[in-house]
Amino acid sequence: MKNFKNIHVGKSAVVLTNVAQEQKVKAMPIKVNNANANVQDEIIPWGIDNLYPQNIYNKKFLFNGAAVGGIDVLKSTFYGNGFALYKETQPDVGGDIVKRRELLSKHSEIQQFIRSNKLHRFWFGKLTDLSLFQISFTEHVLSKNQDKIVLVKRHQAANCRFMPMDEKGIIPFIYVNTDWQNYDPKYTVKIPFMNPELTAVEIKQHCKDKRIFNFMTVTCYPLVTESYYPQADWHAVDRNGWMQVANAVPELKQAIFENQLHFKYIVYVSDYYFENYYKDEWDDFDAAKRQEMREQLATAIDDHMSGNKAGGRSLTSPIFEDGGKFVKGIEVHPIDNKLKDGSYLPDASAANSEILFAIGVDPSIIGAGIPGSGSQSRSGSDKREAYTILSARLTPKRHIALDDWELWRDFNGWDQDLEATFPNVNLTTLDKNPDGAVEVIR
Repeated sequence: MKNFKNIHVGKSAVVLTNVAQEQKVKAMPIKVNNANANVQDEIIPWGIDNLYPQNIYNKKFLFNGAAVGGIDVLKSTFYGNGFALYKETQPDVGGDIVKRRELLSKHSEIQQFIRSNKLHRFWFGKLTDLSLFQISFTEHVLSKNQDKIVLVKRHQAANCRFMPMDEKGIIPFIYVNTDWQNYDPKYTVKIPFMNPELTAVEIKQHCKDKRIFNFMTVTCYPLVTESYYPQADWHAVDRNGWMQVANAVPELKQAIFENQLHFKYIVYVSDYYFENYYKDEWDDFDAAKRQEMREQLATAIDDHMSGNKAGGRSLTSPIFEDGGKFVKGIEVHPIDNKLKDGSYLPDASAANSEILFAIGVDPSIIGAGIPGSGSQSRSGSDKREAYTILSARLTPKRHIALDDWELWRDFNGWDQDLEATFPNVNLTTLDKNPDGAVEVIR
């Protein structure tokens, strides 16, 4: 039996092992380095072994092309043309409200804030976490007088863990560690957590009362039955097994290829060939010499029938008579390729389509189809409409993702009429726009 990770290929069966079972998560004790002394504390583990995000990302997601491509499309569409500020105006009394983009040069403090914090990188990192795990973590650093948020940092969601709620249902701290698998207390950072229901004014006052100079906030889509970490919608394909199916097909193909002969032909050479070709000399050859002659002929035949230049070549074989029967000196039999029908590829295609459907990306956008079969990528119009629909569906998620902006604006006392968005890249036809795209603020 050949073993490939959790796939075991035998003569008549394929066995899958190490299939995860659902278990309940309980608070997990950890040690925290506090003033050079290890103290005991607790976190809510993310998954049974506290490595759920690491496991699904490193062991499953990165091995699935459809998931990688789908998430890339999702977060790129999410980001659109990047972070932008705008104001709503009503040119005429009773007329339509118009959204107009604001020049950053009109808001020098905000412009400096954006540049100092390299917000283009911050936002794309945040949207990556939201696309993968539907949760993101942001640390906010205050000025010396605690009146302004001056620095912001995206902490990778996979590195963050909640402290258990207190009796009032408040989570007091977030723990950050970049290597939970090899946990070391001295690399754990404990950051105060602010209840998302608090306003910017309440957060500012709380920070001043408790002498807090940095704190963490969390952005996530509405929880349903969860209390801490969301169960990402698109992870349904991991929970129901489609991700395992998609990832198992390449491993299974590899197992089959490694257990199957890769030769195109098998060539039978009769000793009549040598006896008649070398005549009396053959009887004089010892066993070693005869084997050498056989190997030389085998090499010559293999060279003759191998490679691109062998296409259309023929092989002439003498026929000998033996007791009234004709015997072929050399006989060639083609070897049947058991994989020529593309076995298992439809299963992989179905699994990859399920993954893209769960992510919310139309397969036509990334040209999804069965390898070796007719393309399913459809026309440019299909791709354009699918992209437009995806952009429209992201509108409520963009509003949630911009929670951080609203906190900065209100905390720092910036213009309350300023709103933020990620303008869509709205694809169009070249006859309407030479660039093939227009910007739309939603």
